[in-house]
Amino acid sequence: METTEVNEWGSIHISQRVIASIAALTAAQSAYVADLGTNIAEVAAEKLGRTLPGRGVDVSIDGRRIELTVRLVVRYGCRIPDVALEVQKSVKDAVEKATTCTVTAVHIIVQQLVFGEEDRHG
Repeated sequence: METTEVNEWGSIHISQRVIASIAALTAAQSAYVADLGTNIAEVAAEKLGRTLPGRGVDVSIDGRRIELTVRLVVRYGCRIPDVALEVQKSVKDAVEKATTCTVTAVHIIVQQLVFGEEDRHG
């Protein structure tokens, strides 16, 4: 699935993978986000040595409307609702700015809590 914009010169297609990458990079910039979570397909791909752009983000597209689910691993000591709200706002803004589509929802799933500087891969 992708979002498509048609203009006088032709059409512009933006894939789910690109939108997921924008959201993942934006979410990872939060100071209290240690990593992005994974789903079963992403775990399987990583075991095969493949990295997926936009890991930790699911994208649903309906025309020019986008709904996102972002899975987070957060650092101990944060106020989880505050981190989730920060990520929701920043991801929504970044995706809308990059795509000119409307982000209707950014769902946050906190999958794991880590201590200190460790992350899921360390």
